[in-house]
Amino acid sequence: MAKRSKDKNIKSRRRRGSGTRPTSKPILLFVQGECTEKDYFELLKDHLRLKSLTIKVESQSPENLIDRTKTTISRDKDAPPSAVYYVVDVDDTSDEQFRQAFKAAKNATNRKTEYHFVVSHESFEAWLLAHFEDIRNKNIPRTTMGKKLQGRKMLNGKSEKNVSDDFPVEDYKQAMGRVTHCAFDEVNRETTSTAMPHLITELIKLKPKPK
Repeated sequence: MAKRSKDKNIKSRRRRGSGTRPTSKPILLFVQGECTEKDYFELLKDHLRLKSLTIKVESQSPENLIDRTKTTISRDKDAPPSAVYYVVDVDDTSDEQFRQAFKAAKNATNRKTEYHFVVSHESFEAWLLAHFEDIRNKNIPRTTMGKKLQGRKMLNGKSEKNVSDDFPVEDYKQAMGRVTHCAFDEVNRETTSTAMPHLITELIKLKPKPK
């Protein structure tokens, strides 16, 4: 595992929290996990009827993601999107790798498209677990979170990484109040945390308006 720096909260200079730009065009979402993250966002997309959300899998290290996905983004049928989000876990990624990733996101952002990293410590399971219990100001290992979710039969399949079709995606508001938040383009290693509440806030803007 790469050596961690003394600064436990690594973030870019542009702390934006839940974003600043109204969503008028489609959003492109890249996830590292072929099972857990993809399954969850597919369920959420269906629940919120987010037709303008595109979900893709790219299992690269954070500092390489933006360069790796440039071609995919440019070839997308809805290009350019209003925002591109990269949902990543802390795992063994070093602070320096995250600094490089956040710098790349800042440099890639232009008038048409914002780029942001949505980081979870230690993993995306933190956001899933917050749908069932209050984990604020706690530091729960990834394996423990996984076992808790498996015990609730919310993760299944051969690898026990597939999100159950019965997962309560509709409870995102409760989950937002049960987990420590970090901003986009920020890492908080001190506690179980995630920037998912800010991403949810942005995705809700894509919901179709009542006629």
